[in-house]
Amino acid sequence: MPTRDGKLGVGVTGIGWCAAQHIAAFQKNPHVRVTWLHGRDRARAQATLDEHKISLPDARLTTRYEDLLEAGDVDIISIATPNHLHAGQAVLAAQAGKHFVLEKPTGLDQAELIRIRDAVRASGVRTIVSFELRFHPYLKFVHWFRTAGLLGELRFARTQYLSNVTDWYPGWNWVKTTAAGRSHLLAAGCHAVDALRWCSGREVVEVSAFHTHFTEGYEWPTSILVNARMESGALGHVTSSTDFMLPYNFQVELMGDRSTIRQDLIQDLEGTLDIAALRAANPFPDVSLVPAVDGLGRPAVKIDCPMPGSADVSRHPFQAEMDELVACVLEQRDTTLDVFDAQKTMEVCLAADRSAGLGGAPVALPLIQE
Repeated sequence: MPTRDGKLGVGVTGIGWCAAQHIAAFQKNPHVRVTWLHGRDRARAQATLDEHKISLPDARLTTRYEDLLEAGDVDIISIATPNHLHAGQAVLAAQAGKHFVLEKPTGLDQAELIRIRDAVRASGVRTIVSFELRFHPYLKFVHWFRTAGLLGELRFARTQYLSNVTDWYPGWNWVKTTAAGRSHLLAAGCHAVDALRWCSGREVVEVSAFHTHFTEGYEWPTSILVNARMESGALGHVTSSTDFMLPYNFQVELMGDRSTIRQDLIQDLEGTLDIAALRAANPFPDVSLVPAVDGLGRPAVKIDCPMPGSADVSRHPFQAEMDELVACVLEQRDTTLDVFDAQKTMEVCLAADRSAGLGGAPVALPLIQE
């Protein structure tokens, strides 16, 4: 039920690093108003709001999640709690008829994914999952380049989530545990798995993975390499790690039978890419295409735009994500990144973790049958 001023009411649970960005995005949307906040510790929640300079004088702060479910002035719930709480809170939100934003991972095992799926199907609420890099200008361009046919038939795709996350991370106390963090793919690298699916346009049909453990403090393996068989015979690869001695990196490569994208460079075999035609067709004003050469002096086209190279969520494109959910609620249509689509990403992560636990034995997908 809309608020007294006709806006959709938003309740936010888990007032931390990501939630602060969710709130900031909702505050910029003219169709919603943040009405409720839920945190286990009032003082800590208020300190987070103060740290991020967020003022919500009219929002009520509660330590009971049930208050958001029962509130008449909450239409949308933003779920940004520790990972092991996501599925249960999402199911309760759906059962209460609340649309919701769900931070990744959606669930930590197949049973949780099924519970979310069934609850959302039964309720018909609108959902969006925070694989927000799909709204990043670089990934949007790469996705468009492939769908426009400029890559040709996909042959290989690779994504990499490379980081070094330790006790500087605000969620360190829980993410390092098997109970709440579970694995690097579930805690972080699922972004790379989602980018593999979305940029390639192919679903994964089988994985074989290997993992290892280097970084101290974690209860689970800290690096995993995933080899994937994809639809139409293409091959894929994902590296997900918190063991590297370098700043956070998010890498994307797509190789087709016409051209190749390797991070910010586009190349073909003959070096005859028509940059004028590419510029004319490019639909994104925040992406420029400029002549370039690779490290050996061979011709290329450079994709000139911000790159997904920061683990700082304040630089992530949450605004577009929240705006899409709000629009879909108002227009009574599904988002492009609902829990049903995100489930496919999560299944790949679970299959890869299972394969790695079995010493690389292949695991077929999908894991969950309709």
